[in-house]
Amino acid sequence: MAYLLHTSDTHLGFRQYHLDDRRQDFADAFSEVITSAIEHDVDAVVHAGDLFHTSRPGITPLQTLLTELQRLQRADIPFLLIVGNHERTHDRNWVELLVEVDLATRLDAEGTRIDDTTIYGLDYVPPGQRDRLDYQFDAPQTDSAILVGHGLFKPFGHGDWSTQRILAESPVDFDLMLVGDDHGADYRLVSRNISDVDSDRGSANSKTDTNSEQGAATSSSRERIPISYAGSTERTKADQRDPRTYSLVTVPADGDVDAQEHIDRRVIESAREFVYVDVPLERGDGIETVERTIREEIDTLDRAVLKVTLMAAEDDPPVPEPIDASDDTAEQAVQERIPVGPIENLGTELGALVTRVSDRRDLLEDEREYQAVEFADVDAAVEERRQDIVVTEAADQLLEMAMNTDQFIDSGMADTAQETVTALLERESPEAFHVDKTDAPDDAIESGPADYASGTTSRAAGDSDDVGNEELLEEALEELND
Repeated sequence: MAYLLHTSDTHLGFRQYHLDDRRQDFADAFSEVITSAIEHDVDAVVHAGDLFHTSRPGITPLQTLLTELQRLQRADIPFLLIVGNHERTHDRNWVELLVEVDLATRLDAEGTRIDDTTIYGLDYVPPGQRDRLDYQFDAPQTDSAILVGHGLFKPFGHGDWSTQRILAESPVDFDLMLVGDDHGADYRLVSRNISDVDSDRGSANSKTDTNSEQGAATSSSRERIPISYAGSTERTKADQRDPRTYSLVTVPADGDVDAQEHIDRRVIESAREFVYVDVPLERGDGIETVERTIREEIDTLDRAVLKVTLMAAEDDPPVPEPIDASDDTAEQAVQERIPVGPIENLGTELGALVTRVSDRRDLLEDEREYQAVEFADVDAAVEERRQDIVVTEAADQLLEMAMNTDQFIDSGMADTAQETVTALLERESPEAFHVDKTDAPDDAIESGPADYASGTTSRAAGDSDDVGNEELLEEALEELND
């Protein structure tokens, strides 16, 4: 019997809402998972992809990872992982480095034996490249076998990767799939038979028919096997309302895995609290109604993230379209916009770390008349402004890259920006990114640091003391990504 901890989508280094607090939250959640693995003395930690939030993580998330993996190493617990879409690069990635320094094992088609179970890995593959996959896994040395994958798999309703095809084309009879990419924890039963179309329709539901007597019978006969998402360890989006989790998984020696009996969901207690307030609004309701509803539901937030959703009241009947469209007196069936600023201010007053607002109503179109607006040539305007400011050589390279974004595909812009800034920091000292005030125009100095370039940041030279490469890198990437 193998006893495993299954986790995924830890997204270490994610500075959500541009806050260091949120980056620390992701680190704390990962630390809790590792602590649980040690306390439960599992045979291995299985990570199903998206260890980091970017393929070029900074020093801080790297230090977090090394500290936690060293704790696992001292406890003699192997860390097994695959490459998720956030780790994918065209060259070497951090997963390979972790393997080289003996802090992790990369799961692949050869399989890794843990106790009496062989565990295989299937890295994330973009949808356009999946038709070329052959799913040829080596024969296991054990009676039970697990496949760890990263992607949106069928029969989940949002799935775009055929689990049935994987199982049908693989020479290995897998008993369980532990997967990542979907940030919600859930499981389904999937048929080994590719002709069984029902299992790829997404109709199976872990809370309904998979818990029926028939579902249990097919599972025990291994005609269907569980495929299970562990969920993300922290919320990467405010609308992820379910608790954040990981799973403790028991794999019997014969591989007969029953999802209800052998997959134990555990809630991550250290995950930052997200407080959700849904505000139903009738026509004519305004910001006062929103503020009153929030105050009725919340006394204090204690640094929680506040998510406010504005929605039309259920008992608010639709108003029929006016027969005469020119009749301005006719009542309209849509609602007026609610300003976001006062809601965010109220969240701050109540102690929120940050407040996010979504408006799900049908809103009135803005019918105000505007004068014609003529836009100047952007490139020409930037070039003209460059003549009036002092720009370091390093900053000039970054400006060129920011202006010529058509040279890069959108999906690769962040990686290109990070690689460029990292290369500059390796060649140049931090001082190369700051302009000496004595070299700047008088009007630039008088107008303050926001009006003249200082490389990758807008701070004045006098504020550049004790600024390290890591901070420069983060600030540069934020500016370029914005």
